[in-house]
Amino acid sequence: MSSFFYRMKMKYQRYAIRNLAVYVSICFAVGYLLLASGMGGLYINYLSFLPRQVLHGQVWRIVTAILYPPVSGGLFNAVLGILIYYSFATTVERTMGEFEYNVYFFGSILIGELGDILYFLLTGNNVPFLPVFTHFSVFMAFSIMYADSTILLFFLLPIKAGYLALIEAALYIFYFIFGDSMSRVYGIMYTRISIIAAFIPVILFYLAVNRGNMHGGNIFSDIKFRMQQKKRQKEWRDQWK
Repeated sequence: MSSFFYRMKMKYQRYAIRNLAVYVSICFAVGYLLLASGMGGLYINYLSFLPRQVLHGQVWRIVTAILYPPVSGGLFNAVLGILIYYSFATTVERTMGEFEYNVYFFGSILIGELGDILYFLLTGNNVPFLPVFTHFSVFMAFSIMYADSTILLFFLLPIKAGYLALIEAALYIFYFIFGDSMSRVYGIMYTRISIIAAFIPVILFYLAVNRGNMHGGNIFSDIKFRMQQKKRQKEWRDQWK
């Protein structure tokens, strides 16, 4: 932990929201009900993060943007998705610590909102910041801390969390190059800025977690180290066959 962050924690940790993952999951449920009940216009017009409105004083949108859920589809899919998010988020919160998770989560949101303001200033398009990529950064944080843990993909396929993070990163790279459904509405620059904004806190967190590692403490050297480590482990097992 850097001395600057340590001083921040000592000074402001009493303001950290306890059980933040619980409240965020409730926000997702409220947001889903708003959108599913045909009140999406209420969210977009009065609660979503729209850069022009925020710059003209509607600052509550900075917080209410969180209501946009990272799930869609029917009620069953939404409930399942929110419960999965909650299980990952609570694990990350317990492992990080309350203050650290507050900084990670709200920092991710703020970076995404700053990215949307940048998009507005560059293009003049006043489009809402929908923090889908930002919300999924919690899964990346889980994979960094528990890369070797096994989770059941679709409740059937066992897969290492680290590999799932690589698949998710590859999907985001694909969206960055070719765009996603939001690109057809707001333009590919919107998608690219959203992805960059979502990955900034993930990369910073990765570097913080791996600072001081003998194998370099950066993503590429860490991947190389893990490959070499697995090779040595395989060679050690093979000699006993």
